[in-house]
Amino acid sequence: MRNYNFIFVYLFLFFLSPWILAKSDTGIGLDGGWGFLDIGAADTAQTIANLSGSTVTYTSDTGTWVGRLFGDFEISDNIYGEVGLFISGDVTAKYTLSGATASEAYSANGLDFSGVLKSDEGFFVKGGVHSSTVDGQANITISGTTYAANAAASGTGALFGFGFEAEDGTRFGYTFYSSLGGLSDADIGFLYSGIKF
Repeated sequence: MRNYNFIFVYLFLFFLSPWILAKSDTGIGLDGGWGFLDIGAADTAQTIANLSGSTVTYTSDTGTWVGRLFGDFEISDNIYGEVGLFISGDVTAKYTLSGATASEAYSANGLDFSGVLKSDEGFFVKGGVHSSTVDGQANITISGTTYAANAAASGTGALFGFGFEAEDGTRFGYTFYSSLGGLSDADIGFLYSGIKF
């Protein structure tokens, strides 16, 4: 399914590119900030405790850095299209029980496309879709021996956000990405500042 989304976006941009480039109000930019998410470490710790019959302690991250490169183009007065590529750092959790430790780490990357409504004062709201991948790594150590596993999930989800863009191109905002990698419980809230050229 993910490949079809990329093909659709590519064809959409390819056929619109002469029209987009002819518009006077286009730009590219970079957003950076913090992504807030819960990877469910408390539930995982409880599951390990139930399976092992041991007390489990855990530590987990509540977020990570996120970077996003984007381009936007004017469709009509105060209505814009925006396409972005995003990537995140790792979010990790570590679990400890008698005789064993376990850890897991997740990162995400993807492509997003949204419609943006901008006010004359610089405020904006947006909504759209993303196609993304979540990469995961897990390690478990038992009696000094470490076992590793890797997994990835890809899929689509929705996004919505709001923010403010000044006349000099500086901007800040918040975007909520639902179902990263197509996983129903993998949501991230992206609080950012950036610049548009």
